[in-house]
Amino acid sequence: MLNEEKIRLMTRAAAYETHEGKRSIPINHYFRGDYIGLNLIWSVICYTLVYGLCLGLWGFYKLEYLMANIHKMDLVAFGKQLATCYVAGLIVYVVITYFYYSWKYKKNRKSLSGYYQLLKHISAFYEAEGKAGGSNHTAGGTS
Repeated sequence: MLNEEKIRLMTRAAAYETHEGKRSIPINHYFRGDYIGLNLIWSVICYTLVYGLCLGLWGFYKLEYLMANIHKMDLVAFGKQLATCYVAGLIVYVVITYFYYSWKYKKNRKSLSGYYQLLKHISAFYEAEGKAGGSNHTAGGTS
């Protein structure tokens, strides 16, 4: 006998798993701090690489000027200025990243709570079927 309500719930659960669940369910395997911390580490690595690439491109663009005036430049002050720009940009980027991944984790938890409610309803249907119809399986051996 088919139970239409159970079929609807199972269809909704399967649709969630194939669409939004592909991104949401793996996030649930992390604690909040671990998830945010891992993404902060990746953000710092990516920011450092992008800063280095941008600095290299700027250096190639200004190569003629730098070669002509390198003996006149205060290299220590120039290095401090580059480091200050790097650290200031990194702080801003890390703060934005922290709030973004905190929001994303919280949104994910809300989304998964609805999915887990679906699973509880489906489980209740199976338990009700087991109690009403009895179990057709034996524990071990012959029937």
